[in-house]
Amino acid sequence: MKNGLVHLENIINVDNFQKIQDNIAEVTNIAMVTVDYKGKKVTTHSKCSEFCKFIRSNPDLSQLCEKCDSRGGLEAARLQEPYLYICHLGILDFAIPIIVDGQYFGAVMAGQVIVKDKEKENLEQIVNNKNFKMDLEKETQLRVLYEKLPIMTLDRVKSVANMILHINNYIVEEALVKINSNKFNDKILTVDSFKVANLELKEANKVETVEENSKDSVKPKNNVNLTVSKNENDIICKNKCNAILKPALDYIQESYSYAISIDEMASLCNVSPSYFSKLFKKNIGDNFSNYINKVRIKKAKELLEASDVPIINLALDLGFEDCGYFIKVFKRIEGVTPAVYRNKYNVGK
Repeated sequence: MKNGLVHLENIINVDNFQKIQDNIAEVTNIAMVTVDYKGKKVTTHSKCSEFCKFIRSNPDLSQLCEKCDSRGGLEAARLQEPYLYICHLGILDFAIPIIVDGQYFGAVMAGQVIVKDKEKENLEQIVNNKNFKMDLEKETQLRVLYEKLPIMTLDRVKSVANMILHINNYIVEEALVKINSNKFNDKILTVDSFKVANLELKEANKVETVEENSKDSVKPKNNVNLTVSKNENDIICKNKCNAILKPALDYIQESYSYAISIDEMASLCNVSPSYFSKLFKKNIGDNFSNYINKVRIKKAKELLEASDVPIINLALDLGFEDCGYFIKVFKRIEGVTPAVYRNKYNVGK
């Protein structure tokens, strides 16, 4: 896979992925957390049991937990399928690899359930903790928390593991298809825009040549210059569009008066905030906050020209929390304050 995106958080929208994970954990009663290919957490733990929280609060036992997680994730990546195992406390855990086109992006670490001894006979116990049974008998709090763990059949756990495998791999695969499709379309649009730019430049040069010849019939024709110019770059930018960004751009045009965050817009476009930011800058030619301000200032000019609404009210209506900031932004973009702009427009009427 030549997408260059090896970090899971750059492929998926983590907030949306977290919600799906939370819902699956709630319905199945199985604890879950998603990690990238390095083992780094991408999501927060969903439905982590009080028992495991208590165990991980002990530095020595926590190291054994991490050792189990590490081995489980590696085995799942190697096998390219869910790997079920018994942790050092005798509890069933499993790792579900996230693999698309043979590339390993990370895994979902899940489990914290109890299965009958007979059913777990064929499962590997990664680390053997001989002292755990004695600790369980001695410490009342530990035993109470242990008894609260969900009890399931091995078949049910396998079914849940396969379901998670298909859901997660589908989500990541669709996200990659969307990203790669956008890159492909972007190349096509750039080529098409280049052709349009050259065509428009040719037409412009023809007109210029005709005008020059009409002024002086003796004067030789100008050579048509098809070199890429500054105007051509502008035309290319204007002709570029991006299907991924469209939901956000439409929302901004309609809802500019509300507070709009980059995280919300990334979620709307179903991509990660970091990827959304890069894509926005590349395709729009401006960063996210500047673009929103320009949309608001454009609307401000319309309101200043068509109404006598007080500037402080106008600022609030456009989504600016502070009138002083609105004036500052307006002056930076238009070169004059809103009051001066309104006066100049009215004088010119």
